[in-house]
Amino acid sequence: VIIPVYNVEKFLERCLDSVINQTFKDFEIVCVNDGSPDNSAEILEEYSKLDERIKIITQINQGLSMARNNGVAASVGEYICFVDSDDVIHPQCLEIAIQLAEKHQAELVSYRLQSVRLGNDSELFKKNIDINSLDIKVTDKPVFLGTHREKYKIDFSACCKLYKRSVLDGIQFIKGITMEDYPHTYAVLAKSPKTVAVNEAFYFYTINEDSIVHNSGNPKTIRDYHIGINSIYEIYKQPQLQKELEFWIKNFIPNISNQQLARCRHASKEVRPLMYKEFAEELRDLDEKKLLKWSDHRVIKCWLYIKFN
Repeated sequence: VIIPVYNVEKFLERCLDSVINQTFKDFEIVCVNDGSPDNSAEILEEYSKLDERIKIITQINQGLSMARNNGVAASVGEYICFVDSDDVIHPQCLEIAIQLAEKHQAELVSYRLQSVRLGNDSELFKKNIDINSLDIKVTDKPVFLGTHREKYKIDFSACCKLYKRSVLDGIQFIKGITMEDYPHTYAVLAKSPKTVAVNEAFYFYTINEDSIVHNSGNPKTIRDYHIGINSIYEIYKQPQLQKELEFWIKNFIPNISNQQLARCRHASKEVRPLMYKEFAEELRDLDEKKLLKWSDHRVIKCWLYIKFN
């Protein structure tokens, strides 16, 4: 279990408790202290004295992507699971995910992510889950489950998944960008791993107003998404992935473009012109790559930015 740690002293004990108290016990916990300036290092040290499964890596601040990459490199397990340090997982999460992986000889197990606020963990955890009653889908084309309309939806988050270690070979999180999860997830799905998609929430994302996701109204966010999109395109333009590419163009690009437009609109007056300029550059590039089908978009008005910026 890879846990990047940065400025999360408010949440860290809660996260570690949810991992330590798993019903499955045979695993290591690799905590990567990414130069955290608060008391997170002290909390990690205290927990490592209580549980020998905890391994602490301390590095200068390099960002979430490198914390995860370095955590994977330092780990030895057959399976990999990412947990962010302000989130929690259900007590049976690892037990059920590993049982499903072994039962179906799967390389990827994906489960639901549920957004929660602090204070109701006991309610989340009191449900005892019977693995035999779970609603699942087994597929070797998981990329086609990457849509909000899909019952067995595979989320873009890297966290709500159990990976066979081998499926991550050659794949890393892109250094230096925010919102690094979705290009990593699409890189994994491009390998067409045998996947068990579970229609049950085992991962609980904590709504944290101080997190990266809630502080993204700046031009760099637009550029980072553009970098991620281009990374995915470079993988999916291969001839053997044409159906997957078409699916991605139709289902992902309109969604992400509308999100980008919303970020521009809601940005402060000071940075809004710069964000629109970055967005115009992104749209021009996507259009040249034939990744925009304007009939699928609500961003048609942004054609003006392509023409006049």
